[in-house]
Amino acid sequence: MFRKVLFPTDFSEGAEEAAKRFERVNEMPVGGEVILLHVIDEGAIEDLMNGYSLLYENEELELKEVEEKLKMKAMERLQSKVEDVKRIFKTEKVKPVVRFGIPWEEIVRVAEEEDVSLILLPTHGKLGFSKELLGSTAMRVVKKTLRPVLLLKPKCKLGGEEE
Repeated sequence: MFRKVLFPTDFSEGAEEAAKRFERVNEMPVGGEVILLHVIDEGAIEDLMNGYSLLYENEELELKEVEEKLKMKAMERLQSKVEDVKRIFKTEKVKPVVRFGIPWEEIVRVAEEEDVSLILLPTHGKLGFSKELLGSTAMRVVKKTLRPVLLLKPKCKLGGEEE
């Protein structure tokens, strides 16, 4: 039985498929809680803001406002997924968490801070195959964490199921 599971999501179809596959093959309830994590990629925000810096009187203040709005929207999306996550992981405890940073670094950091017993990670998120055969975030998490990681491909056969 898993005491605490970290499930990072980028709200992509790949993350949703990974959760559904886990639900189909997992027969054990999570004994403690699920940490439902979304990381807002700081690099994407900086890229977005770079082209518009001349439009703002105070770029740093504007960036903070954008960050806060994104965190609020991400938390709303996580909250809307809580009931599904409870069902999928067979638990009543789900803790939504939003972080701002580099996704793989924040996943590893949250795994340590929360002392998770498993990281359930989709292999491909929003970037799909554009980076590497195995998603770059997933690969870095596997390399950098000391925690067990269960990688789930969006399309794969599990326990005799057919695609």
